[in-house]
This record gives sequence, C-alpha cells and structure tokens, in this order.
Amino acid sequence: MKARMLLLLLIALLLLGTFTACGGSDSAYGSIPMMIHDPVSTNELGIAVFRGNEVLRDQLWAALQVLSADGTVSQIARRWFGEDPTIIPPDRYATRRLEEVRERTLIIGFDLASAPMSFVDPQGELVGFGIDLAQAVCDYFGWTLELLPIDWADREMELASANIDALWGGVHLTEGIRERLRYTAPYMETSQVVVTMSDHRIRNLRNTRGRVLAFRSGTVSELALLENTSFANRLGESVPTDSLFVALHALEQGEVDAVLMDRWAADYFVRTGDIGAFGGRVPRGEEEDMLGGVSPYNYDYD
Repeated sequence: MKARMLLLLLIALLLLGTFTACGGSDSAYGSIPMMIHDPVSTNELGIAVFRGNEVLRDQLWAALQVLSADGTVSQIARRWFGEDPTIIPPDRYATRRLEEVRERTLIIGFDLASAPMSFVDPQGELVGFGIDLAQAVCDYFGWTLELLPIDWADREMELASANIDALWGGVHLTEGIRERLRYTAPYMETSQVVVTMSDHRIRNLRNTRGRVLAFRSGTVSELALLENTSFANRLGESVPTDSLFVALHALEQGEVDAVLMDRWAADYFVRTGDIGAFGGRVPRGEEEDMLGGVSPYNYDYD
C-alpha cells in the first residue's frame, strides 16, 4: 500500500515538474483566451444595398423570413454559433407579397477577415455564416450566387458602380450606413466585447483599468472607444492595429492585455483559436495575384 502511495506521489511530482517547465498555470501553455461578456457597446447586423435597389432589399428580407419560418436560418446559425442568435421574424408567406422575382446572379461583397461571418478557412475556401445565408437565399429563389471579396473601405463605391449587388457578412448598421445606403431590418444583434487571456486576471470591464487594449483600426471597435469614453479613459493605452490577426497575435504573445472585437467574432476565436480566420489567408486559386492587391484588412465604420 505504501509503495503504491509513493508511486502515485512520484507521478504527481513528475507531472508538476512538466507543467512548471512550461511556465506553470500562468504560462502560455496554461493560459487560454476568454471573453468578457460585459458589452462595451451594442450593435445590429443587417444586409445593405445601394440607394434605388429597394426591390432587391425587400426580396432578400422576404426570403430570410421564409427561411426563418422553415428552420433553415436556425440550422445555419447553430452550425456557426452553436446557438441561434438571429432575430428574423418568421413568415412563411413573405415572398408571396413580392412582385415577380426573376432569375439572376446575386453578387455579394464581403470582408475576407470577418469570422465567423465571412472568412477564408485553412483550406482556402470562402466560408462563414453570412456566405451560407446568402447561398440559402439564392437556393430559395433559384439564383446563382457569386462571391466577391472586396476592400471594405471601398464598399459604397463597389455598390455605386454595380460591381456588387449587396454587402453581406456582418454589416453593422451604424448611423452612417443607415444614412447613405438601403438596408434590411436587423437579422442579428451583437456587441463589442473584450477578449483577454485567462492569466491576465481580467474578469470584467472594471479590471481593464491601466491595461493595454488592441483593436482593429477603422472598425466599429474604434467607434465603440470613441462613444464609450468612460471605458476608454479607464485604459492605460489603446493600440490600433491593421487587423484582428495582428491584435490577437499580440494578445497571445503577451504584448497587450486585451483585444476589443465583435461579440460573435470573439466567441469564434475563443472556441477555435483560429487566428488565421481574422487575416493573412488568401482564397484558394488566388495566391499568385493576392486578390489583385485587395487588402482584407481595410475597413471603416461610418
């Protein structure tokens, strides 16, 4: 009996030594990303089209209502989020109130680094909740879907020049978007939240006092910092980055204490640890021309 106890104690000491060599509970090995659920700001997500294209907007929304009624939207949402956070009112008869819907190709423009809405997976495929939702709408109407990654800063120009028909995949319905474009009713609610590492001992927004926070510049995250001055003033420093890929890498390396990002993007990162979904990947088949010089990182919020 004593020999068995000594053996178990020896094994425990060996395991403890292994963890200590990796830095202990506060090392990179033991630290994991975590999301602070207290929101810094709240937002709504929708689909945007250019002025004068209200017919398409109404068609898209009616199809989403039908797909909400038959469970398709919920099925897609659960695949990406593990739950259904959509707020599309179900209406199985919504498309019956439309005028004739003709066969067409729907070209959607989207951000390449906006997981889990639209991004490039490790195999180089364009994937995401928004892309699956757009495909479901096209399947319902019998349309052809064309995916066009765009420089998000040029999205209104892309709409105005008819290079794309709609902005899809996590369009925050900010005041600027509402003033200049036409948009559907919100299909989801979201927020800006803080992501940190478990060993940074940040458990709520009060714990961010004096901390260094990174964010993707020109995004709704930056807008949240401008609007929530009490939170911004609590920080020791706020660091703009070109992409969430850069911000999250800095977080994992201990260069910053936290990252401000979309709630659903945060949830995806915490669940998967897939930093590459937030920048740095190119769709398969386009590696040589790097999307013709289009940067997946440029993004503005107004």
